[in-house]
Amino acid sequence: MELALFPLNAVLFPGGVLPIHVFEERYKLMVGRCLEEKVPFGVVLIRSGREVGGPAEPFPIGTTARIGQVQHLEGGRLNLLALGEHRFRIRDLLQTSPYLVAEVELLEDEDVEGTEPLADEVGDLFARFVRLTLALTGQWARGLTLPRQPSPLADAVAQRLPLDLRHKQSLLETLSVRKRLEQEQQFLVRALPELERRFARYRAQRWGAFWALN
Repeated sequence: MELALFPLNAVLFPGGVLPIHVFEERYKLMVGRCLEEKVPFGVVLIRSGREVGGPAEPFPIGTTARIGQVQHLEGGRLNLLALGEHRFRIRDLLQTSPYLVAEVELLEDEDVEGTEPLADEVGDLFARFVRLTLALTGQWARGLTLPRQPSPLADAVAQRLPLDLRHKQSLLETLSVRKRLEQEQQFLVRALPELERRFARYRAQRWGAFWALN
């Protein structure tokens, strides 16, 4: 399939949401075409080059995105929400001006069978991670809604984890659901003890013995 590409300093996962501010004329044209024809575009992380102005070389794997909400601003600028749908791989660049257009193939998950227990564990670890992170800034989240199926859950966690862009891109390029979940599990198992120590200090300093994290 042919797909217009939007190279960004961001990684979008299937099921994820990405706010984008559009102000360059080439991308205004691209968004206008996508809205008119009701077709997706591709979000790809920039490998080299710049997000604004000159050409940018993208990583070969990205995510198709549908345009959710659109806010029209002065001067033709736009704020939009990109809703991630499917992984894809660039097979060939067909057009470079005014914006990139590529021939792409959609990618399927691999190694899904039997990952439900691992997904449940990752979901529990991530919920704990979110509660601790919010509590450290004086916020509170009693409930966290995550997908139940392993692949959507792995992508939802990857979208929200505070990882650098190269690490997020690596997770996006990992088609094995089991490997994605294992990497997330490892990150969370490493991160949680320090978060728990920080929270214990925060609780002792601010609330004494009257605070409990449920």
